[in-house]
Amino acid sequence: MVRKAVILAAGLSTRTYPLTVKKPKPLLKLANEPNLSHILRGLKFAGIEHVIIVVGFERQQIEGKFGNSFEGIRIDYTLQEQALGTGHAVLQAESFVKGEPFMVLNGDDLLLPDALRDGSKTVPSLIVAWHHQPQRFGVVDVANGYVHRIHEKPKEAPPKAMVSTGAWTLPPEAIDWLKKLKPAEDNEIRLPDIMPNLVQIGLKAVVTEDGWMPVTYPWDVLLATKHLLNLWGSRKVEILLKPAKVLGEVSPMAELVGEVRIEEGVKIGAGAKVVGPAIVGKGSVVEEGCDVVRTVIGENCHIKRGSHLEDCVLLDNVKVGEDAELEWSVIGDNVVIGNGVKVFSKVPTGITVRSVIKSQLIDTGMERLGCIIGDNARIGDRSILYPGTKVWVDKVVFPKTEVVEDVK
Repeated sequence: MVRKAVILAAGLSTRTYPLTVKKPKPLLKLANEPNLSHILRGLKFAGIEHVIIVVGFERQQIEGKFGNSFEGIRIDYTLQEQALGTGHAVLQAESFVKGEPFMVLNGDDLLLPDALRDGSKTVPSLIVAWHHQPQRFGVVDVANGYVHRIHEKPKEAPPKAMVSTGAWTLPPEAIDWLKKLKPAEDNEIRLPDIMPNLVQIGLKAVVTEDGWMPVTYPWDVLLATKHLLNLWGSRKVEILLKPAKVLGEVSPMAELVGEVRIEEGVKIGAGAKVVGPAIVGKGSVVEEGCDVVRTVIGENCHIKRGSHLEDCVLLDNVKVGEDAELEWSVIGDNVVIGNGVKVFSKVPTGITVRSVIKSQLIDTGMERLGCIIGDNARIGDRSILYPGTKVWVDKVVFPKTEVVEDVK
């Protein structure tokens, strides 16, 4: 039985900027819970008793949030001082896992409990899944239920090819194999480089249909949240998401439609409409005449009268002015959005939205995507933001500005 798991949570996560400029990616909230909380609950479901988190960037935020235990799971931390690869990160946990089989997974991605349970059953194994953009990942060759090769981020791959999720269950010998690896030209030690050893003893492919959502880019926060909400009410996420329920104060003149959770301290004003699946976090206020459609609102947010939020994720302490219109967007902590701000999410029919990541124009694969706004940014009254744009942390967009490119 596998009792231990190593979670890799040390990286800078530059591809999810501006959401992770000041916070580790595993702390990004999906459906109002840090993704790391979802992972830990899934690992507990899989029978894991002891988790070692490899930390680095802003380690104090992770350690401060989770401490040394989480819902009965023991947690220890180990520091990766330099970003020298996934294999190097695992070696930092050697003293905790030596002599035992153990799981390894990324703290960035959403992995559902069933997938983690199935992955923990076989040593060695790799959780694999289909993806519509396989070239972003390691494409795996699977035959007779076993992985034989991983092609790292190939230029071309068949549509919906099977890819590695980066979630492994490894035998005790894996530590010695990693220690014997010669670093690559960039001085990194990569976990997949022990593939020859694993193939020799039989690396089981554990296929998950809907148990994995990668969080590579900032808009993946929106997609992963929607994935959770689409599964809401099913057994697959029952230990991750609280049931639909009204705990706050809802005006008798307001309307709730579908699966909706209204947390304690929430106030929903007259004429407001909340269409599920939707969550309104603790202490938030939705004023008169607002529409909240398939949206997650974090804690202590304030949505002023007449505003329309559709298919959005708002993190905590967000303020949205009167008559604002936001769609298909991710809004960071402490953001202030002025009156009459409009966010557009659609481009010409048949074209998917593009967005710039690390100076490269990336095809999001999404027909609709609004904006990504980093923590503490301020968007002036009656500004317009166009599809795929991003506003960096602490930035100010002056009133009546048309945002057609990233604001850094």
